[in-house]
Parts: sequence; C-alpha cells; structure tokens
Amino acid sequence: MAADPTYLPATELLKRFRDGDLAPSDVLEAQIKRIEELNDKVNCITYRHFDEARAAAQESDKRYKDKNPRSLEGITVAVKDEYEVKGWVTTMGSLLLENAPPDKADNPVIERLRQTGVVFHIQTTIPEVYSWMTTVTRLWGVTRNPWNLAYTPGGSSGGSCSALAAGFTTLALGSDMGGSIRIPSSLCGLYGFKAPFGRIPTSEVPYETEGPLARTFDDLNLFTNAMVGPHPAVHSSLRPRLEFPSTYAPIEGWKIAYDPGTSMTPIDPAVSKAMDAALAHLKTLGANVEVVDLGFQSSDMETYLVGLFSTSMGGMLATADQAQDQLTPYVRSILDRVRDKLGPQGAVATDELLSKYHRSVQDKVFTRGFKALVMPTLATPLIPAEHGLHPHEDTVTIGEEKVKGLSFALTWPWNLLGHYPVVNAPIGIGPQNMPMGMQIVSDTLDDLSAFQLASSYSSVATPLYSGDAFPDFRDEATP
Repeated sequence: MAADPTYLPATELLKRFRDGDLAPSDVLEAQIKRIEELNDKVNCITYRHFDEARAAAQESDKRYKDKNPRSLEGITVAVKDEYEVKGWVTTMGSLLLENAPPDKADNPVIERLRQTGVVFHIQTTIPEVYSWMTTVTRLWGVTRNPWNLAYTPGGSSGGSCSALAAGFTTLALGSDMGGSIRIPSSLCGLYGFKAPFGRIPTSEVPYETEGPLARTFDDLNLFTNAMVGPHPAVHSSLRPRLEFPSTYAPIEGWKIAYDPGTSMTPIDPAVSKAMDAALAHLKTLGANVEVVDLGFQSSDMETYLVGLFSTSMGGMLATADQAQDQLTPYVRSILDRVRDKLGPQGAVATDELLSKYHRSVQDKVFTRGFKALVMPTLATPLIPAEHGLHPHEDTVTIGEEKVKGLSFALTWPWNLLGHYPVVNAPIGIGPQNMPMGMQIVSDTLDDLSAFQLASSYSSVATPLYSGDAFPDFRDEATP
C-alpha cells in the first residue's frame, strides 16, 4: 500500500512531481480507478467531476514539464458538499436542494486553492444541513467508514474523511461547528484542524469554521497554510495572515493539561488507554502533563445548540421546518428540540455558558502556565453507520453503558469557545479496527502552539496509513 500513489502524502507527491517521477494525471487516474472500485462500499461521494479534474491535472502535468508549478500543483482535493464551486451543485445533503441550480461563483477558500493549482475531482457527503455527527441522509443514503463499514466515519465532514481513508483523494475540505472536522478525523485516523473563528475565511457564524483534513501532520500543515488569511469577501477573516512554518521547535519543558473528559460522558476503556499512551509519548518529548477537570457537561449541549441555531444557521432549519415530510429523522428531532427556544433569550443563555467555560479554561489551564490542553475527541469509536435514522432510539455503547443522543462527542465546547484552535491527532486503532483521536487545544488565536505540539507528537506516535496500517473495508459490527 505504501507504494500506491492514491495514498502518498501531498508532501511526497509534490517532490515526485517536481522530480518527474510521477505526474498529477497518474495519481488522479489511480484515485478515479479506486473510486470506481470501492465507492459502492463506503458511499462517500455525491457528484464526480472527472472530466473537469482531468483537464486540470493535464494542465498541472504541463506546468511541471515547463518548470512553473504553483504551490499545490496537481494535488487532488475532495470538496465537502458545503463549499460552493462554480458550476457545481451544493445540496447540503437535503432533498429540498436536490435540484438546486449550479453555483455561480467559487467560495473564497475554493477561489484561493484554485490559485495554488489543486485538482478538484469529487464532492463528498454530509448529514442533512450539517446538523448531525454521523453521515446519513434521505438524499444520499448511508456513508460508511473504510476502517470498518459497520461504523460511521462521523459527521458532518464524514464524506471527506471517508474519501481520505479510502484513498480517493490526497487532501480534503471539511468544516466544523460542533466537531464536524474533529469527529470524522478521529473516526478515520486523520489529522484535522478546527481553526479559530476568522483564521480561514468562512462565514459570519462565530461557532463555525471551514478547515483542512489530511492523513499526515505535514500534509495538514501544508494545506492549512494554503487556506488561511484574510479575504475581501469575508468580513470576519483575520488580519494579518498567519504563516505556518514547515518545521516546529521541540516541546521539551512544556506544561500540558489533560482533561480525561469524564465530567462530560463515560469514556470507553480503549479510548482512555490510547490517551494514556499518547500522554506517555508527550512525556518522552520532555513535556510535563497534569490532569485537570474543566467541568464541561454534556447536558449543556442543548444550550449550545439553541445558541447556534439562533444565528443565521436557524434560517436553514426554518426552511426545513416547512417540509418536514422530506427531512432525515435527526433534522426533525433537532427541530423539535430547539423550535420554541430560539431567539434573543437563547442567545443570551449561550453567551453566559461561553463566559463560564472560557473562565474555566483560562483559570485552570492557560493562566497557570500550561502551553496546551489535550482531551479525547470521542468517548468511543463504535458509532453505528445508521445512527440518526432513529434519533429518539439511537444509542451508543460506551464500555458497558448505553448512551443516547450525541453525548459521545467531546468536541462542541470548542465551537462555543470559537477562538481556541484545536487539532485532532490520531492516537491508534481501537476495538473493531476503528481509529481514535485526541484534541490538542492551545490558547485563543495561538494556532502555532497547537501545531507545534501536534508536530512533536506526530514525530513519535505510530503512524497510520503506513506499513500495514491501512483500512481494509471489513464489515464487522460488535455482536
């Protein structure tokens, strides 16, 4: 598998392209072949744009021959069904938008990446209106995880992460407003970055960001550098542009806080064991680790959701509310939960929760000299692929306890606290061959500290997508 160009890191592909050992068209065709052979198993693609991609890859081939490639020339990028691409259809995973007109212009990030020479070849599946933590819709069906088809790749960037895990693309685009980059990154063994609000030109919703997904830290770093920076079309985008260096200093002497997450939810013993191993890696790098309890509560998720859907996000739900017979069940469930709570009072309650959580993080972590905080991304990797089709009945087994709803995710507080950068890093393979992940959090707008820790960790952790550590598309649910 290591010699398969479909799985080669972008950093290595760029070198091979420059050296003439491999051409962008070769990689694209290998990935197209893999898509045609395997996408029926994982169902992570909405639309395929192979003719457009082939033309772009051929232009990249020529640029390498002419010695004038751009920074990401010829690298394939899967596009989450959220980013507008001129001439493509954005469905938001909803039957209500199945026949939406083609987009008239590129999203700011798409516009920026196009200038770097990437090749856009597929759009990837999402939960309907990005509102669930698994990827299943009435429009596109159930998206599955290449590591084990019985389980979900997560959501809402589930299709993008499944495509990366399956070898369908070299890089992928995600977005995150409740964990939508970090959850599927964790479940698919990937690196993903929830940037602080405004770092990547996204929207004006303060809990949301678009962001990069990759199989290696170096690819994540490379891709992040291509996405960040102010854009004239996005009022919230931050100035000046932050430069992410190609290498980072060691973390020897750092104080790192560790919240095991047990105040939020039961934690699967396999996740706790993997976190212990990750902490051991950090200690070998010279870091000092201390346990903290931030006091986050899964019951507060309701307050967060009300605040989220009291923003412009509520407009999507209001539209959906007019056609409930066409909705995927979890969307109706969310409507029922928040319909009568939206508005100014809901926003005020969310602001109060934000202040409470921010004080906790500052008092217990960053004003005490810690450089970063780590915690699990998910309480368990074993989330059924169909989770969300019966939202009032769906349960996830954590250890020996059955938990209803979405409380298995430890991600949403960092969307409420939208100015904190968070990197998901893989921490190994758990039960049923399913990957697990760790959140690396640095202080507000201090992206480079999170990346420095992730870089150091990646240098000593056992890598996935290397050696024998590749998805095998098994289909084995827990008995």
